[in-house]
Amino acid sequence: MIQHILVAATAAAILAGASMRPAAASTFATAVLDISNFRLLHNNGDVYRNTDFSRLTSVNDAQATASLNSLFANSSSSGPRPDVMRQCVGSCLTFAENSFGHGDTNALFALSGSFGFADQRFQGSGISINGAPAGAQAQTRADVATLRNNQSATGNSSVGSSNTMVFTLNGSDTMTVAFDATPYAMAYLTPGSRPVTSAAARMSWNINIVDLRTSLSVFSFAPAQINGLASVSRTDGMAGLSSFNEIGKVYSYSMTTPQLLAGRSYQITVQQSALAMALQQEEVPEPGSLSVVAAGLVGLGLLRRNRCG
Repeated sequence: MIQHILVAATAAAILAGASMRPAAASTFATAVLDISNFRLLHNNGDVYRNTDFSRLTSVNDAQATASLNSLFANSSSSGPRPDVMRQCVGSCLTFAENSFGHGDTNALFALSGSFGFADQRFQGSGISINGAPAGAQAQTRADVATLRNNQSATGNSSVGSSNTMVFTLNGSDTMTVAFDATPYAMAYLTPGSRPVTSAAARMSWNINIVDLRTSLSVFSFAPAQINGLASVSRTDGMAGLSSFNEIGKVYSYSMTTPQLLAGRSYQITVQQSALAMALQQEEVPEPGSLSVVAAGLVGLGLLRRNRCG
């Protein structure tokens, strides 16, 4: 009889413990990268102009992809100023096009539900074209959330994956790459998350200049604040919030190439991306399964008592 009581109490404790924990947690991740005032400068600080080149061709491509479980939305654009329409799968339809801030009304974190979201925009030019002011802006954003169990979501937006400029200078000179960057990344898991639950956000930006005669890189730059420090994640082993640059600090960069030779052809490639991922495949017993377990424990206790009797 005592053994039966203990087994029944154990079953009750299992049910009580299960009812005290949330049936499912929720996840959220966002990555936003705003590159602004991107310019190519002479050694004396003046902006490069299209008349400084004997050869100048460029291609700008961009794409944005969002997904939720097995549903995908994606789009791409190419041209002088590609602007990919926002991509949304799930409960993010009210979020505005080309919203690249991370606070106030631009916070997707305030939305409820599950979704994958991505957006991109490119404006301006890194050099002065026919006397127009120089200064390019490239913005990428990816957001994901899962509200229920057995869901996975990804958001991936990129610009400049094929942003290429081939040029030949009229006169030998250095080239200074100057720009401002505002990166923001955040990953969040609610307390009580079970295996396997995770959220992650990351981004990247880099520039590479290749001498087309030798096929060797003569200059490359990838800021640590964007390519490493802005990678954040959370897993079920440690729920809570991880973020980078919550205050919205603007980082300013200026890097100079070695001497570039007149009459020599070079190729500039700039790559920028933002990625957010969330996974919620929790090992949560269904209520019916818990009842079966409890009944089995009670039955086991009765069987043992009868055998003892």
